[in-house]
Amino acid sequence: MAAFQSYNKLLLGGGGNIANIKAGDAVIGYEFGVYYPSYRGTFLSCIESFAVYVDGGRVPDGDIIFKLNGKECLLSQLPELYLEYWFILDEARIFVLKDGGLQGGGHDVRVEMRHRIPYTGYFGSYMVLDSADERVLAAG
Repeated sequence: MAAFQSYNKLLLGGGGNIANIKAGDAVIGYEFGVYYPSYRGTFLSCIESFAVYVDGGRVPDGDIIFKLNGKECLLSQLPELYLEYWFILDEARIFVLKDGGLQGGGHDVRVEMRHRIPYTGYFGSYMVLDSADERVLAAG
């Protein structure tokens, strides 16, 4: 039986794969999936911070494109997306701009997210959760 893991730790998609993305003949980056780590979804504006680390190095925020519901945005745009909802069963795709993508094999991927819980907003204060997940994902 698998050990229990708190829901706010489960971020990385269950597939365990990283896909290199091509534009024409050039590999321009890579992407992988993440899920919202709660028992309820949220609006993207409630994400206060989102960080990606690959093989120990932090990916610059400007190199990350967040894809959800058929739309794409930069991390800097998340605070403005108060109408865009992330349902708990919907996988968001994280695209990272990186010339040449990632070499095949396993890569240590860590995602950290700080998110405000909107339905806890009483008297101007909200509960804020820190969630993180780290796994070895396979690039192919």
